[in-house]
Amino acid sequence: MPEFRLVVAVTVRAPIERVFAILADVERYPQLFRYMHDLQVVERRDKSLLAEVTEDMFGLKVFRVLTRFTFDPPRKVTMEQVRGPFDRAIGWFTLTSQSDGTTRLEHGAEIVASGVLGWLGTKVLESGLAKRRMTEEVRAIKMAAEK
Repeated sequence: MPEFRLVVAVTVRAPIERVFAILADVERYPQLFRYMHDLQVVERRDKSLLAEVTEDMFGLKVFRVLTRFTFDPPRKVTMEQVRGPFDRAIGWFTLTSQSDGTTRLEHGAEIVASGVLGWLGTKVLESGLAKRRMTEEVRAIKMAAEK
């Protein structure tokens, strides 16, 4: 069963608290990320929430994914697929405050997929599409934080 892991990072000219606030505003994700069409919060707890996300994946049209977002302020947001197209999928944003007042934003993903999605995932990684999408995500967060 193919397993994929990818990490991208960027420096954001904003304090860690501002960057984390953008990441914690999950309901805003459809405005930040062009591939995300809708996000409905299903359950909200102290440091986590469950949301149904409607998005494009791998250039394919809309998938509905039930995702658990877990928050560790102001250092990390983790997204884990509860129900969706993959055998297992987890993503994260990790923030590190820098001495010059900037924030290092790291975005990673680990996906386990079998069958057609495993084959397709391999092709997407080889093509660079997954890296471009994750790079686009960190740029969107960077732009929002630096306003």
